[in-house]
Amino acid sequence: MPDSQDPKQADNNDLRNAQFGGGLINAGTVNAGQIGGDIYNIHLGQQTAASGNSVQSQNQRQRSQSEKDSLEKAYTLQSQKVSNLRTALVIETDVSRKFQYEQQLQSEERALKELVDKLDAIEQQLQTSDFPHSKQVDKQEQLQKELEQERGKLKYEKEIFISYAWGGDSETYVNHLDEVLESKGIAIIRDKRDLGYKGLIKAFMEKIGRGKCVIAVISDRYLKSPNCMFELVQIAKNGDFYDRIFPIMLPDVQIYKPIERIKYIKHWEEQIKELDEAIKGVSAANLQGFREEIDLYTEIRNTIAELTNLLKDMNTLTPDIHSESDFDELSKAIAQRLDE
Repeated sequence: MPDSQDPKQADNNDLRNAQFGGGLINAGTVNAGQIGGDIYNIHLGQQTAASGNSVQSQNQRQRSQSEKDSLEKAYTLQSQKVSNLRTALVIETDVSRKFQYEQQLQSEERALKELVDKLDAIEQQLQTSDFPHSKQVDKQEQLQKELEQERGKLKYEKEIFISYAWGGDSETYVNHLDEVLESKGIAIIRDKRDLGYKGLIKAFMEKIGRGKCVIAVISDRYLKSPNCMFELVQIAKNGDFYDRIFPIMLPDVQIYKPIERIKYIKHWEEQIKELDEAIKGVSAANLQGFREEIDLYTEIRNTIAELTNLLKDMNTLTPDIHSESDFDELSKAIAQRLDE
């Protein structure tokens, strides 16, 4: 610094470069183009890094999608393996082989669950790369809903319902049937166990009517019960009556002669007449629900002749034959139907 310059004052051309360590630099010697180039190079480096991240993200997505495709193929094969084992377990009567099937089935079901967990994890990765957070949450909820619906559909397709009249010999027989099928690994959906407190009875009966497999334990009381006949009519209305129903005819049911079937038609005509007479004594404003009962009785009256005619033509075997064979023929028929 010249002797004439105040040591406390800096030249106008001297600038403190706080960006570069706080030392003094001379403005006249600064290369603005070089600084601009350096700044551009820094920005370009950031862009290059971002571009590299994008390519890396795209590669990761492709790997995840490829892994998902492989897992889905493995899941399809494993599902078929589990289904085949379940069928074999139902059909098999040898105790030792049945035990082997049970052990193998447990192992294959665990493998199937592991595949499901891996698929869920891959799906979440793909969703994260595809969607911003808010959209991702909505998409996850939608996919979860679709997954639950699909699982519900698969479960519905494997459900086995039972339709029967409560009380008496009918319920005693159904209790025995329930126990034997459970010992074979066949779970049936039964109102007393599965409807639940405050469950909607009509909705449950309609579900029975849509079932892929419905065991119907037919008795005299059954053919005279509004609820039982509602279920039977629903089975018929949903189509494939012969394929979906698995009837067992108890000894007290009489449908094998025309005169016997006519008695059931007369029963429902009497029910219609009795309720119709009672309704006439009540104001029309207070008839909510009663007209629906009349309509149900009428529908039963109109269809019972055809339904009993179909039932009498099936070789349903006797209840004793079913019991003595531990419901072997019934089990095989159900397994075959579930695999269709």
